[in-house]
Amino acid sequence: MHSLARLRSLSSSRSTAIAGILFLLAVLPSCGGNEYAPPPPPSVTVDRPEVRDVTEYSEFTGTTRAVESVNIRARVEGFLISMHFQPGDDVKKGDLLFIIDPEPFEVALEAAKADFESNQAELDLAEEEYTRTRTMYDRQATSEIQLIKMRAQRAKARAAVAASNAAIHAAQLNIDYAHVKAPITGRVGRHLVDIGNLVGSSGVSTHLAEMVRYSPLYVYFYLSEREVLAVQERSKARRATSGREFDRNNITPVEIARANDKGFPYHGQVDYSALEVDSNTGTWEVRGVFENEGVLDEIIVPGTFVRVRLPIGEYKDALLVTESALGADQSGRYLLVVNDKNVVEQRRIEVGALVDGKRVITSGIRADDRVIVNGLLRARPGATVNPQSKTPPINASAPATTSAGS
Repeated sequence: MHSLARLRSLSSSRSTAIAGILFLLAVLPSCGGNEYAPPPPPSVTVDRPEVRDVTEYSEFTGTTRAVESVNIRARVEGFLISMHFQPGDDVKKGDLLFIIDPEPFEVALEAAKADFESNQAELDLAEEEYTRTRTMYDRQATSEIQLIKMRAQRAKARAAVAASNAAIHAAQLNIDYAHVKAPITGRVGRHLVDIGNLVGSSGVSTHLAEMVRYSPLYVYFYLSEREVLAVQERSKARRATSGREFDRNNITPVEIARANDKGFPYHGQVDYSALEVDSNTGTWEVRGVFENEGVLDEIIVPGTFVRVRLPIGEYKDALLVTESALGADQSGRYLLVVNDKNVVEQRRIEVGALVDGKRVITSGIRADDRVIVNGLLRARPGATVNPQSKTPPINASAPATTSAGS
């Protein structure tokens, strides 16, 4: 009996507790101190576009070539008797490099001079005989046939003298060719034939050495058809803006850098472009010329690959936004902008060159727009945000250097 009474007491207490809980649940919604409060607008970082002048570049891979390169060859036959340079020397045009034994040519020169003296004496005699025969003919003291013979002998003597002069000149040329001199100013390579060897035999012009002129230096690079059209379009737009007609004397600057260079430290100009696009490769050959003075470790060695940068367009007062702020979807590129009511707007944009981590925006925003640059995941078009401004950028006074791309 006691157990039954105890169970009834516990059941009554439990019912009372449940009733109390139900009462509290009914009362709480009516209390004003616990009403729902919406979360505050998310904070985002905004920044105004940077305004500055920008030069757009296209980059290519180019190859360097010497402006002059000469293979030095033996022009006469003989034994190589001396060398007058050290491999790698800088030499000037006309400096002596090799000597091929000149003695045979000196003997030939003396013989040619002797023949000249003999033939000159024959000519003097023929001149005298012709003059005397002419006088006698005028006096009708000799026949016309005799006069013709004397004229022929004089002409023959003159021809012999001319031949002797040619032989002297040829012998002197051989002597000059035996003294092999630098044909250009530049750097001479190693000798390819040792002293004592016979060179120029059997009519073969033996290769003795090579010379290269390092400065100025040529750089060849190639534009695709699309790049050619882009350059033409930008040139047309620039001419329309400036109001100036096309001037073929305008100098187009070009810059290059070696593999280990920072930036583009070498500055030159375009001096040649091909007459037409190569239909086999679809490229247009362009050549730049650069000064290349200095010691060996400062110059650009011909035959190397270099990076080439060519200006293809200019932006005046361009608007630049950090690249990380740009978004993209199926409709294209866009930016998120905060209006004067702190509401996010999506702006469709057109982009240009990339400049030091910032992208040129050619259309879609204004210089006074507040662009969201941080907190993009917390912002959505039409939502209210709490914009936090960055430090206003300082406009650059000098044109920026850029690389084309999108």
